Amino acid sequence: MSTFSFVKNIFGGDQSLSPEQQTKLFEELLFLTLSRASRSDLDISTVEVTKIQQILKSSADIDASEQEIRTAGMSELYEVAPLEKYVAKASKGLTVEQRKTIVHALYEVIGVDGKFSHTEADFFNTIASAINLKPIEMMGAQVDGAEH
Repeated sequence: MSTFSFVKNIFGGDQSLSPEQQTKLFEELLFLTLSRASRSDLDISTVEVTKIQQILKSSADIDASEQEIRTAGMSELYEVAPLEKYVAKASKGLTVEQRKTIVHALYEVIGVDGKFSHTEADFFNTIASAINLKPIEMMGAQVDGAEH
């Protein structure tokens, strides 16, 4: 996939993004969040990896191997700061629609096996809180005068 350079740059304070950089940031944040979700319950299942591959392809035209997803789920990036800190900082550079896509995709991944563990639910809630979406935006409402 990548070295997640845009996510790292945003975390370092750089938030002025061109449209191309914003798209790249969205792709990286989607990839990282979904990959990390696959191991939120410490069990990276094949069905979760397959769902992540489908979402990455349909949402960002990313072809990711199972190994790339598993590796990103255990990335050293998380040793510097927890994922929710990256999400909170980086999501400010995304549109509401991109943030909603990440939250909905995350829900699909953790629920792909038909059940939600406590750790998966906690992970979802943590990311959903960090992503800077209002509950009404998560539900799909287009709020007049909202940024992005």
